[in-house]
Amino acid sequence: MIQLQRNYQNDCSVTNSESGQLQILTYEEYVTLARIPYCEGISNRVVNALHLRVGHTDLSVEQIASDLGLTKRTLQRRLQQQNTNFAELRDDIRFHYAIKYLINDRMSVDIVSKALDFSDRTSFTNAFKRWTGLSPSVFRKLFRDQA
Repeated sequence: MIQLQRNYQNDCSVTNSESGQLQILTYEEYVTLARIPYCEGISNRVVNALHLRVGHTDLSVEQIASDLGLTKRTLQRRLQQQNTNFAELRDDIRFHYAIKYLINDRMSVDIVSKALDFSDRTSFTNAFKRWTGLSPSVFRKLFRDQA
């Protein structure tokens, strides 16, 4: 059985209980958190399909199911049998590529949000804050010299 669940908020933003301030991790720690977990079976097929689509086209569950020759419901059921779901896998891919695009490829926040198939910049910013505790712009300023 595969466990792919992540709690990004707890992983990335460590709060000092005395001061209530956010402790920022190192770039390497964020990269480690953004690694795509090892998957088997249908989860691996979904991750591979997402890799092929990211930055180019729609990352919807309907499109990935179609790519795999499955119905949306069959895909969801098979992922559930592996104790995961499509949204978690897509989030893992998006987090991985968000860091790559922002730091290594030096893409703008607007372009990254479009490349990762977010509905708008605000949705991407909210997801990135959930993953790292930082806005994409602050993250880039802190780590722009890391690549």
